[in-house]
Amino acid sequence: MPYRNVVVGTDGSETAEYAVRHAAELAKASGARLTVVTAFTPRPEEEAKRLEDAPEDVRWAITDATSADERARRARTIARDVGVEDVVMRVDAGDPAALLIDAADDSGADVIVVGSKGMTSAKRFVLGSVPNKVSHHAPSDVLIVHTAP
Repeated sequence: MPYRNVVVGTDGSETAEYAVRHAAELAKASGARLTVVTAFTPRPEEEAKRLEDAPEDVRWAITDATSADERARRARTIARDVGVEDVVMRVDAGDPAALLIDAADDSGADVIVVGSKGMTSAKRFVLGSVPNKVSHHAPSDVLIVHTAP
């Protein structure tokens, strides 16, 4: 049965863009709508300088709304380059996994696509990872795209 609504998350990283491309190809093959979700955490503007020093795998947590919107727009461009015309962007403050699950609930998604990056490190046992959280709480199928090198 083809998917009608595909949800994908991105933090703008190269590995996340790989997952976006995979989700776009799935949406195109199924003639589905693609919803791109990007999360950010509101913060004072003076903290913007800290972003440069943060490790890449936690930058989503200190991304501002403008940067998150730019990342979602980049994902929409990738999807349109693949040939998906029906692309919805959701940019909101909050936990990335929770926002993906909410977007899936709201859109009646058939599948959530997430990248695997972060699932292999030891810190996932302490902090949890987006793919891990989504896979345990999703209201739909979950496709974890292998994005780790």
